[in-house]
Amino acid sequence: MINLKGSAIDAQGVAFAYGKRQVLEDFNLHIEPGEFFCLLGPSGSGKTTFLRIVAGLEQPQRGSVQLDNVDVLSTPPEARRVGMVFQGLGLWPHMNVRQNVEYGLLRKGATRDEIDAKVEYLLSLMGLRDFASAMSTEISGGQQQKVAIARSLIVEPKVLLLDQPMSALDPPFRTQMRRELQLLQRKLGITTILVTHDEEEALGIADRVAVIRNGRIEQIGSPTALYDYPRTASVAESVGVINLIKGGVREGLDDFPSFYSSITGSVPLLDALYRPAPGPVLMCFRPSAVQILPYDKLDKDAGSIWMNGVIRQAEFHGSHVRYLVDAAGLELVSDTPHRIGALPFPQGADVLLAVERSQIRYLPSEDAAVQARSSSQGAGPNAFGEPRQVP
Repeated sequence: MINLKGSAIDAQGVAFAYGKRQVLEDFNLHIEPGEFFCLLGPSGSGKTTFLRIVAGLEQPQRGSVQLDNVDVLSTPPEARRVGMVFQGLGLWPHMNVRQNVEYGLLRKGATRDEIDAKVEYLLSLMGLRDFASAMSTEISGGQQQKVAIARSLIVEPKVLLLDQPMSALDPPFRTQMRRELQLLQRKLGITTILVTHDEEEALGIADRVAVIRNGRIEQIGSPTALYDYPRTASVAESVGVINLIKGGVREGLDDFPSFYSSITGSVPLLDALYRPAPGPVLMCFRPSAVQILPYDKLDKDAGSIWMNGVIRQAEFHGSHVRYLVDAAGLELVSDTPHRIGALPFPQGADVLLAVERSQIRYLPSEDAAVQARSSSQGAGPNAFGEPRQVP
C-alpha cells in the first residue's frame, strides 16, 4: 500500500554558516538505505541545520549531498522525496486527523480512491483510526506525533527526518513513543535520521549514532561501540554517565607502563590493545563498573583497581542505587544493582571501590578540559548542558 524503500545518504565536505557564524564545517556522513541513524549533540551544534539541508530548506556554501548517488542540492524540496517532522510538529489546528494526514496527497492531485486507501492504511498502522474525525488539538501529544509522522509518510518519501519530535512529551510517553517509532521504522524500512540531545533516546533507538559538536562529527558508531569505546572524553560524556580521573602514563618495569594518579596509585597497563602512549591521560569507567564494598574487606581481587571512598549521597532508582562517593576529593558515581531487602550504604560510610580493569578505558589528554569530573550528578545536566533523563 505504501512504498517506502529507503535511500542512501552521502554528505561530503558540507559547510554552512548563518552570516559569520559557522554552523557546519567539513561535515562528512554516509547513511545506509533503511538505516535508523541519530545525530546526537547540544543545541547549536548543527544537527537541525543538516536536516534542513537534506530536506532542501537550506543551501550549503560548500559540499555535496547525494541521495542514492544523485546530487540533490539543485533539486527543489518537493521533488526530493524527503519527509520531515519538525520539533513543533506543525499540525493544522483547523483540520481533523484525517485531513492533516491526507493533505500531502491532495496537493499532489491524487485521486480520492488512492487518498482514502493510503490514509486508511496509515491510520491503522499508527493506531489512529478511532481518532480520524478528532481535531488535531483534541488529541494527546503522543497521538499528535503519530499524525505528524503519518502526514510525512503518506507521500512515500525515501528519507524521513525527525527533528527532536519527542522532546515535548513526558518521560513515560516519550519511552512508549520511542518504542513505537522504532517498530514502525523496522516495519517500513525507510531511511530515518533522528536529531536529539537526549543520549538515552539516541542509544535506545538508533542503529548508529553520530556525536556532533561545533559543526563537526566527533565519532560515529553503534550505541554499544560509542558507550564502551569512546575516543574522547566529550564523546564519553555525551552517551551516558562517566567517571573520569586525571593522571599520567609512565614507563614501568618488565615493559609494562603504568597509569598513575593520587587517587588510584600505580595501575599496570597489561592490555596492549587499549594501552595509551606515555604522558597525561584520562582514566574513564562507567558507574556500573564500580563495585562498593565494606572498608574492612581483606581479600582484594587483583583483576580490579581499588580506591578508598566515603559515601556522600545515595539515590534509589528502583533497579539500582546510585551512589555519589568522595574519593580523595573527586566525586565518583557507582550504580549498584538493587536486591530486595538489601540495605544501602549510609551517608558518611567509609568504603572500598573496586573497578574491574577490563571496564577501564584511557582517553587523550587534550580532552582534559572536562577536568576529570563525573559527568552527571543525579538528574543534573548531561555533557551538552541539557536536562538528563535519569533512568
